[in-house]
Amino acid sequence: MKRALSRRTFIQSSLTAGASLAGLVGCSGGGSSTSASSVSSGGGTGGGGNAGAFTNPILVVINVDGGWDWLNVLPPDSGANLTAYQARRSTLRITPSTTLGSGVGLNGDFIGLDVLHAQGKVAWVAGLSMPNPNLSHFTAGDLWAQGGTSGSNPSTLNGTGWLGRFADQTFDAANAIQGVTTISSVHRMIAGARRSFIPITSTNGFRYPGSLRNTTLQTPYSTDSLLLQSAYNLGATSISADSVSRTAYELVAKSQKSFYDATQSISTLTARTPSVPYPGDSNYINANGAVLSNSLSAQFKLIASMIAANLPIQVYYCRLGGWDTHSNQLIAMKNLLSTLGGSIKSFYEDLGTITTSTGSAQNRVMMMTWSEFGRRVTENSGGTDHGTNSLSLCIGNSIKGGLYGAYPNLANLDNNANMRYSSESDFRSMYATVLDRWLGQATTSTNTLLGSNYPRMNFL
Repeated sequence: MKRALSRRTFIQSSLTAGASLAGLVGCSGGGSSTSASSVSSGGGTGGGGNAGAFTNPILVVINVDGGWDWLNVLPPDSGANLTAYQARRSTLRITPSTTLGSGVGLNGDFIGLDVLHAQGKVAWVAGLSMPNPNLSHFTAGDLWAQGGTSGSNPSTLNGTGWLGRFADQTFDAANAIQGVTTISSVHRMIAGARRSFIPITSTNGFRYPGSLRNTTLQTPYSTDSLLLQSAYNLGATSISADSVSRTAYELVAKSQKSFYDATQSISTLTARTPSVPYPGDSNYINANGAVLSNSLSAQFKLIASMIAANLPIQVYYCRLGGWDTHSNQLIAMKNLLSTLGGSIKSFYEDLGTITTSTGSAQNRVMMMTWSEFGRRVTENSGGTDHGTNSLSLCIGNSIKGGLYGAYPNLANLDNNANMRYSSESDFRSMYATVLDRWLGQATTSTNTLLGSNYPRMNFL
């Protein structure tokens, strides 16, 4: 049976313990190829918004954390690429179960994505990279997060992420809860200079500090608005002659006010039971006999609950780790692909049962995956080491399904035996496409945000 949660109960039980009040107002987080005719020559439409953008869109970003071996997700199925792939992967090579065309196939272990692909809901954006890529998890992740490259001037990015800068430019100043992350920290990708995302990890993850829940202090804090509003008024009107203290007072005041505004923006949240089983549920059929994680499923269920409650959240950020497969890759990848694919498919189908005053959730949501790099073409003893180009998926009802970007030429690697960069698969072209054509950002604003006018892709 569904039940309604009060605003106070939701805030006490839904915000993660790691969500600092300051986070609500903004912080900084720490060759030739097979082409799929995917890049248009210019940007989107100009002006104050894009004609191709959709009504009340929601973006769900999924971090495939660790650098996934996407060559074993979309292995070559013909031609010189197949010959090179087989020569370099005598034990790890995969025979695809489905062809995507252009000499590229799909790994049959990607349960769920094969179904969505057959329905035309998946854009496979292959070969994504940058000039002068970096093979460190931390550095590569930061570059993808910021929307920069190894040659970028860090001062122009100010430690912010591309979605954080989007939040700075477009989030309503009166709405403190337009961006949410379902992990316990604010990733650099979603860190803005003035606005940031709120970590919400579970329905019982955050509570006020213990000192605020004891018998002495519980009552005044449970009255919420008066205390926070008074603190804001005092801090915001501080006339301290000490400029350092005044700045600190103002920051605390704004943080408290943002927290208060967030509580006010959430009137009720309906505790809902998913309409379909997810990986990790007892009634979910575990494909290939795999023991599937429920970590991503739990995040998707929470996101679905917030969408069903019609909260004014435009961007969600979630994560599935475990993709750094230096060893034991065949078994690890089978389980990871089943988990990722099954969770995405269940989430997509669950959204199909949600309709609010702002429309069909399934029509409003687009999912986008990203991973900091791919793996080397040549296997090691039982896995693959850090490589260059990556793969992203864009999934939803409005996606023009198919293969996009430039699939690398595996017979023409660079001097380090890594896949080469192609401007047709610059990762910022995907970002620009999502910003313009899904989120409705003006082309000129997108170009400023990313630092250049990158060609848009045709999956939207």
